[in-house]
Amino acid sequence: MESSVTVLRVRGIAIGIHWNWLLVFGIVVWSLATSLFPATYPGLDVATYVAMAVVAALLFFGSILLHELGHALRAQREGIPIVRITLWLLGGVAHLETLPPSPEAEFRVAILGPATSAVLAAAFGLAAWLGDWVGAPATIQGVVDYLARINVVVLLFNLIPALPLDGGRVLRAWLWRRQRSFITATRSAGRASRIFGFMLVAVGLLNLFAGAGLGGIWLVFLGWFLLQAAQGENELADAGRALGLGRVGDVMTTQPAVLRSTQTVADLLDGPAGSPLSFPTYPVMDDGALVGVASVRAAAAVPPEARRFQRVSDVMVPLRDVRTVRPGQSLFEVLPMFEGGNGRTLVTDGDDRLVGVLSRSDVSRAVEGVRRMDAGSPARQAGVLVWLIVGAIFLVAAASLYHPPYVVISPGESVDIAGDVSISGVAATPVRGAYLLTSVRVSQPSALRLAVTALRDDREIVPLGDVLPPDVSPREYARAAKEEFRQSRLMAAAAAARALGMPVTVTGDGARVSQVVRGAPAAKVLKPGDVIVAVDGQPVTQARTLGEIVRARPAGSELRFTVQRDGRPVEATIRSERLPRVSGGVGVGIVVETHGLKVDLPFTVTFKDRPDVGGPSAGLAYALAVSDILAPADYAGGRRVAATGTIDPEGDVGPVGGVKEKAVAVERAHADLFIVPADEVDAARRQGLPVFGVERLDRALATLAAMAAAA
Repeated sequence: MESSVTVLRVRGIAIGIHWNWLLVFGIVVWSLATSLFPATYPGLDVATYVAMAVVAALLFFGSILLHELGHALRAQREGIPIVRITLWLLGGVAHLETLPPSPEAEFRVAILGPATSAVLAAAFGLAAWLGDWVGAPATIQGVVDYLARINVVVLLFNLIPALPLDGGRVLRAWLWRRQRSFITATRSAGRASRIFGFMLVAVGLLNLFAGAGLGGIWLVFLGWFLLQAAQGENELADAGRALGLGRVGDVMTTQPAVLRSTQTVADLLDGPAGSPLSFPTYPVMDDGALVGVASVRAAAAVPPEARRFQRVSDVMVPLRDVRTVRPGQSLFEVLPMFEGGNGRTLVTDGDDRLVGVLSRSDVSRAVEGVRRMDAGSPARQAGVLVWLIVGAIFLVAAASLYHPPYVVISPGESVDIAGDVSISGVAATPVRGAYLLTSVRVSQPSALRLAVTALRDDREIVPLGDVLPPDVSPREYARAAKEEFRQSRLMAAAAAARALGMPVTVTGDGARVSQVVRGAPAAKVLKPGDVIVAVDGQPVTQARTLGEIVRARPAGSELRFTVQRDGRPVEATIRSERLPRVSGGVGVGIVVETHGLKVDLPFTVTFKDRPDVGGPSAGLAYALAVSDILAPADYAGGRRVAATGTIDPEGDVGPVGGVKEKAVAVERAHADLFIVPADEVDAARRQGLPVFGVERLDRALATLAAMAAAA
């Protein structure tokens, strides 16, 4: 592979790095440091994530190198010379000087790479299990766990039966043994590879339409690479078979046209012996002795007026500077001599006597001859079963790579947040029991996992647009969710204080637009970042104020919005419409948060940071915990109280999503009861789990107080 730099040698095998490997290395480090590690191990600083990413990327490419060394060292044992190993854009490649001598040798060389990856995956998986058992630091656990998973990915992907992947070479070895023809087997495996290449391109395009971005582009590129590689394997099979079997003396041109050194350049350009020029170079001989090579290009560079006076000896390359070959050498061995535009190579005996000339056309005839020989030899059919297996593998692989525009909502964790709250400035009592924050996990799985998920009753499949509105970036969505969580805890503190009769003031500077739903009434006039300060002249100070104003008018009403955009006022008229998924059923298609929220409490409250939690659904759980700390009454009463629901400063409890899945998480956490919004009781019911529906915080506190009194 061109443009690679050798960095070390292992048992005589040069290890090189292609320049585009640096690009991939940078992408891997960037994705690990900014996405995977922060999402999986939140709470660490940026420098730590970068250090983890660099170490993980280096060990990952070290694993790729060991994978290729597995091929190379086995090839050496099979008697197949190895030129070098190159790490490049798509991982690594081991360069073999000759083709495998038998299907059994091809299989053994091909399977050693996946076997190496399997050993690495098992080793890192064991290390990850031990690290989890002993409580290893996240910095170590994250790297080891990633390496275990990525080596499994490398293993499975390389086993796909598509050339030039290892699985494709295993398939070719099997076909070669059955069909008794290397070229026929290569063509059969190449057809399968092209089918899979087209499948990858299609899957990549589908993922692009589903919003996969870089992942979709990568699959398209990978599919295109496999299409090109499959064609290259066919050509290499034809050429390699011929070059490996043939000798120079079998195909060379004997008695070639020659020149004398005393002839003029004009004689050369007129053609040896008056015949037309047919070759780019000609041997030069004097008295039967080979003295050099003259090229037509060098002769043509002589000015026309000087061609009758200059001799061939003036433009020829002397024999001492000419590379020659012997009749007994293999065609594969001499093939590199044709690189760089050299069209013919001189063939000499041991005493530098000219015995022939080898040209590109001679090699092409040899390749065509072997192709006809293989085509004429009997070749058995591969059989239906093997293609059914290959087709099934292709379908499973495609289904594993395609991510349709649906997400799976699955049970998350239920964690005690009573210790999250610290209150000073007023009398406070510790919580005797636990208040559980309930959560769900949201993922966009592959089509294969989606099909498996559909068979489970503890998962919910919903369109991606119902969770992540179109045209909203995942980064902005995550930022808005974090802000909603932050505000929900302040609202919870305000609601708890008011429920206990304490004075509270809640103010804001307006409703900031965080998301705009594509096709909604607001999509043409509002954009994320706008701050709505009034509707029809009524001031909007908080997000809930905006919702109350919009829902107070029937669907189809024209509303005049006053918006602050980039520091200047903007007026916009928007017609509301029925939006069944919006609380109240009427809206304009935006998601908002209170801009400049300020909550003035008669005490000081701080909350423990929870970087892995987002959204407003924890509001009710925090409101219950704050109420328990502020009130003399023991609301929890030693019980494990799980709760979900939004909360506003007035104590109103609002609906949330994923209650069915949260109930599963609550049951797994062995909660004693589950408090949910009144309209979502049926979704939360589980056998043996007491569920209570409430519309207001004071009703939830009364329920807990009654249970404590009954106990």
